This record gives sequence, structure tokens and C-alpha cells, in this order.
Amino acid sequence: MHLSKCLFGVLVLVVASAFQGQPTNPQAQTPEQRKALERMKQEEQVDYYKKWLDEDVVYIISDEERAVFRSLTTADERESFIEQFWQRRDPDPDTAENEFREEHYRRIAYANDSFSVGLPGWKSDRGRIYIINGKPDSTETHGQGETYYRPMSEGGGNTTTYAWELWYYRHLDGVGDGIEIEFVDKTMTGHYTLAWDEMDKDAMLWVPGLGLTESERLGGYSKAERIGTRTMANEATRRGGNPLKIFTRKDDLFGRLQRYAALQSPPTIKFKDLEGLVNINLYYNQLPFSVRHDLVRITPTSYLVPVTFFFNTSEFSFKQAGSVSQATLNVYGRVETMTKQKVYSFDDVVHLTLGQDKQGGPPSSVFQRNIPLEPGRYKLIAIVKDVTGGKIGTLERGIVIPGKSGSEIEVSPIILADQVQPAKTEEFINDPFILSAVKVYPSAQNRFKRGKPLGFYFEVYNVMADQQTLQPSLSVRLQILKDGVEVPTPFGELSKIVHPFADRFYAGSMMNTEPLPPGRYSLVIAVTDQIAQSTAKQTVNFEVLG
Repeated sequence: MHLSKCLFGVLVLVVASAFQGQPTNPQAQTPEQRKALERMKQEEQVDYYKKWLDEDVVYIISDEERAVFRSLTTADERESFIEQFWQRRDPDPDTAENEFREEHYRRIAYANDSFSVGLPGWKSDRGRIYIINGKPDSTETHGQGETYYRPMSEGGGNTTTYAWELWYYRHLDGVGDGIEIEFVDKTMTGHYTLAWDEMDKDAMLWVPGLGLTESERLGGYSKAERIGTRTMANEATRRGGNPLKIFTRKDDLFGRLQRYAALQSPPTIKFKDLEGLVNINLYYNQLPFSVRHDLVRITPTSYLVPVTFFFNTSEFSFKQAGSVSQATLNVYGRVETMTKQKVYSFDDVVHLTLGQDKQGGPPSSVFQRNIPLEPGRYKLIAIVKDVTGGKIGTLERGIVIPGKSGSEIEVSPIILADQVQPAKTEEFINDPFILSAVKVYPSAQNRFKRGKPLGFYFEVYNVMADQQTLQPSLSVRLQILKDGVEVPTPFGELSKIVHPFADRFYAGSMMNTEPLPPGRYSLVIAVTDQIAQSTAKQTVNFEVLG
């Protein structure tokens, strides 16, 4: 890819030289010059993608993938497809390198270096088998004019052969065990072709009286009969019942043809856990959904990241299950570093049920997974598949985890929620939606219909205690701002709803939005540690809808 782009840069310079004496500033170029450069850029992109499809991966891409790639219309779609094509074949997604891709291009380079005779090595039969199946476990090389003593499975006797090679594989996935493959240089030019049967290497096949099998030498069969029985119908009677053997010398002709086809088929994709990623960019708009993530500190150096999925029930296919309508979703999530190293992944089955949301319970169209992360920058890849409808949707989000916290008072990012309620005694902090001792159902877009409750949740860290009473002293103030002007609220001082939990304090509550006219607002939480005489603030924006 990089080489192609470099070549394109050279190409642009060549084109530019054709306009010597003309303005080089794009804005000063004539429309004809700009069109010519744009046309050549598009042609170069087409050539690159055509080469990738018809040369680079021609032997390993499946028919389905080929059809999808050809249906793509933009460079971004094709680049995304290529990236996912290699990712789904990566044997170790946790590393930055893609060992499959590196090995594939190494094989192409080896084939071109070793098998190029009149045409590129990757196009030759040996090159194709080597690129698909890798280096054989052992090889035999036989020169032109050698005497060959046939095994009895080939009829016995001896003959003189063309130059030929025998490749042996102990095992090939999808093909079998003990695979022998013969290549013959029948043109005596160094161009070896895949042998359909063991007679292909026999240089005396068409010479009367020479290179006879044991049956022919003893008078039971003639060479003409041997040559004339190279058909499926006469296979069983050939050479006194010795069937033709090509690869493992254990198959009849039908089995041999199946192996021949399997040898040249794209290798099976082993790593199904990433298979869904191939469809990310191909079906991006099929199944829209949204995701949000929040940050809650676990220790001074680690965070819990609640990742919440929001589904639009009108986009899914529902089936009647008893008295309710239900849709089934497969949800997959992956968190990776900027160098594409996986740090966390999950998958789950989610059931959406129409009209069955319980009072005080979670909406059926919401799913959450808690992810522990260390400080750093990450990318979240989220994938959802409608099992019944077959549609797939995906999106990506960046996640930034701040570095190690200090010793002064801190306030966590504020989570605005559709519901905040006490947790049950059997529910724990690692359960979905559980934060401290409350249950928080985050809002998808921080938008609230006027008159509906608005929930908020935050935590306070590094609170200092009085040395004599061992009690903290906090002042917590909530402000609602519209266009920078404070809007009166019934809250004001919140210290009474701030509760201790382990090594921190938390507050979770609901407020009425009826007094707030439609518009955009900011919610500000200011916490002052009166013992340490320090203050921390957090602000979050939200919208009230009419």
C-alpha cells in the first residue's frame, strides 16, 4: 500500500512536469489541469485496488469477499474492507503485527524469486500452491532424462522422465494428511505445471516400446491401452486394476480431483471471533444504534468504564414469543490501543421485548457492560447483529483514561441519567448499571423531555477528614446555567445527599425539569473540602425538549 502511494506521488510529479510553465498552485491551475490530475489520481486508485484483488490476494480471498469488494464504490470503503480482511485472518489480534499478512507477502516474494520463468512466480502452479499452503515439509527434485523406477501403484517398470518435483505436506487443513503434489516441466523450459496424474512426468509415454509398465512388458496390456484409459470411465480397469494415483496415492480419480480443487481453494479462516469485524464497514448503516461510555475511578491508577448500548426498537425484527414480541441481538465489543493491541473484549446476547419494561427497571432497549481500563488512549469497536433480520451495525468511539490522580479533592465526570434509584441488597458494584449503592441508567444523548425527571450521579475522591473527629466536611453546590446565567433550582446545597462508599463519596438523585423552558443548559457541580480548603468542579451539558 505504501509503495503504491509512493508510486502515485511519482506519477503526480510526472504529470506536473507535463504542465511546465503552467501555475503549480492548485487554485491557479486551469479547470482542465485540475480535471486531468484528479482523473489520474482516480485511475491510480483503481489500478491499486485492482492489483490488490487480482494479484495480492487472488488465491486467498473467498468468492463472497470478492463479490462484496467489487460492489464497494469509494476508496474509504475499500480501505476499510482491506483492513478488516487482514484483521479477520490475524492469528494473534493482541499483537501489533499481523503474522498472517506478513507471511502471505513473504510467500509472494519467495514465489517471485524462485518460480519466475517467463511469467511472475506468483502466477505459476508452484507459486500458487506455495502461496496458499506454504513451504512443503519435504521436496524431491528430479532432472531431465533421469531413469524413474515406478512403484507398483503406478504399474512398476522403469522409464525416463521430464524434470519434475515432488512436494510433500504432512497435513493441510481442508485437504488431508500425507499430501503429495507433483510438478512437471513438460516443455523443458523450466516452467513446471501441476501434474494431473503420474504419467505427466513420463517422457516415454508416447514413444512405442519404451518406458513400459510391468503389465505392458509382460504382454497383459499395451501402452496404447494405457494412454487411452485416461478417463474416469476406465479408471478402475487401468493397468490391471491399479488405479491412477496423483497425490496421496490412496484416492480414485474423483477423490484426486477433489483434492486438486481443495489445494487451490482459499484457506479456511480459523479466527471466527473477529469475523464480524469484516462487516463493519460493509453494513455500517444497516442497523443504527448508539453507545456512550462514562468514567468511574476504581483506584488512583485504574478506572471502571461503563459502556452503555442504546437500541432503537423500530430498527429490529421482532418475533412473537408467547404473549410478547421479542428481538434477539448479538452484541460484540472490543477495546484496543492505538497500535491495535486488544486489551478487552466481550460478547453477549441481548433480548429486546416490546411493552414489557417494568416500573423502576431498566428499559429493554438498553444494555451495559463495565470495562476496567488503565490510563491511556483507546478505541472502542462496537458491533450489533439482529439475529432474526440479519442486519449488522457498528461504530467506533475513542476513550481517554486520565493519568494518575493527585492528592487533592476530585470530582468524577457527571453522569446524566434517565433513572437513578437505590440498588438492591443482592446487587454489586460489578453488575450492570450499579454505581456505589445506586442504580444509574445513563441518558443516551443527555436530552430530556420537559416535565420528565433528570437524573445525575457523581463521585468525590481524596476527601480529607478532620484529625480530631475523623469526619469530613464537604460543601456541595449544584448550579443550572443557561447562556451563562444561573437558573434557580430547589437543590442548591447538596451535602445532605452525598454519602460515603468505600474510599469515596457519591451522590445520585433526580430533579424535575418542569421549571426549565426548552433549550440548552449546563449542570455544574462544585465540591469544596472545607478541611483542606480546596475545591473541585465538573460541568456537563444537556438539553430540555419541549
